[in-house]
Amino acid sequence: MHYSILERIQACDLNLLLSLAVLIEEQSVSVSAERLGLSQPTMSKHLKKLRIYFDDELFFKQGHRIKANDKALSLLPNLHQWLQMSQRLMLQSPFDASDLRGAIRIAFRDDQAEQFMPLILRTMASEAPHLELEFMNKSRQVFSMLERGELDLATVASEHPPTNIYGSVIPNLKNYAVYVHSHPLSAINKPTLKQILSHATAEYSSSDSLESVIDQLATQLDCIRQVTFSSDSMTVMLHGLLAGQHVGFVPERIFHDPFWRQHLLRVHIPEAKSAINYLCWHARVHSDPIIQWFKNRILSLIDEHLDTIR
Repeated sequence: MHYSILERIQACDLNLLLSLAVLIEEQSVSVSAERLGLSQPTMSKHLKKLRIYFDDELFFKQGHRIKANDKALSLLPNLHQWLQMSQRLMLQSPFDASDLRGAIRIAFRDDQAEQFMPLILRTMASEAPHLELEFMNKSRQVFSMLERGELDLATVASEHPPTNIYGSVIPNLKNYAVYVHSHPLSAINKPTLKQILSHATAEYSSSDSLESVIDQLATQLDCIRQVTFSSDSMTVMLHGLLAGQHVGFVPERIFHDPFWRQHLLRVHIPEAKSAINYLCWHARVHSDPIIQWFKNRILSLIDEHLDTIR
């Protein structure tokens, strides 16, 4: 290693880099100090030294918190890589998923959980039998729950998550309008979206993508969408459709279940392209080897079994 590089490393307290990574992740001096077991004045001193070392402000004030600037954000990937390499160096042992112990909390929509859960549980039973998994119903407050540490992973459709939330794309789905065989729309061959929206509709209220797309399409068609039945459970909404009074809007994966293939008619709505879905996590996951492994394994499972979960 070149002498000048060694001098520069020697001049920097490497604990400062750990503080920087956590400050960028938490966007709060007090929360970062608590996470590292430091006092708030000590963390403030670390931030002051970091600003001198990098010759940059790194953060700016935003209310009672701080927000990382572009310079700080550009450093984060390398900081995470450094932390992971340091961890491997100190452990001095090969990674073995079968030894992992802990609990992981995941929030999927209930229809996604129904589709993903058997695959995930089978894989974990085989590869990481000591991990505990808690599947939670997806909340509209998912980002806040990730930030507070109440969730480890969640699927969302927002393209603009908070700075300290990261995500990996889950491929888009085809979406359908669905209704029972006795519904008046069954008498129309390939009804248009305008014809569909002239009937009472059911809403899956936990959706942050498809339902908003349907509302936008209704506005574009100069239609008033009548939502007279709503549920935050996809399962409840689907069973509500069996009464024959409503039209619902669902992703293609619903029809992997033979029950719904038998009881519901479907009309593909090509205009109803959902917002991109993401598997999201808080930045602190990058320093947690258990959740990091689990997150990467979930993404690989989705990729490997794409044809069956779309």
